[in-house]
Amino acid sequence: MFDELEEEPRVDLTPLIDVIFMLVIFFVMTMTFSKPVLDVVLPAAQNSEVKKKTAELVISVKSDGKYFFNDQEIPKGELSRFLSEHPEGTLNLMVDEKAPFEAFVYLADLAKVNREGRFVISTKAAPKN
Repeated sequence: MFDELEEEPRVDLTPLIDVIFMLVIFFVMTMTFSKPVLDVVLPAAQNSEVKKKTAELVISVKSDGKYFFNDQEIPKGELSRFLSEHPEGTLNLMVDEKAPFEAFVYLADLAKVNREGRFVISTKAAPKN
């Protein structure tokens, strides 16, 4: 008698189908409204970026071991003061290939102290256009 009254348990899929249907409708509706309504063309800013002038401070070491800046000789004792007076720009050490190594090492040590180790070493002048 109990066997006839008991039904087999069933899972009702109607709520699951309703939820999936609502999700599909939601995604379809949001995709159609994601396009911009107006195309706005904004003008480009003229002064949006500050351009820095990168000055280069070139100190030359000639083959006789003398130091020069813009064809003016700088005594060895005044190099430290000269570097501290000109903190701007990139320091470029233009070293002659026949210059004594001690002259280069002295200038490089001063550049490390006064420029926190930031300098460029060149052995040949850049070609002028």
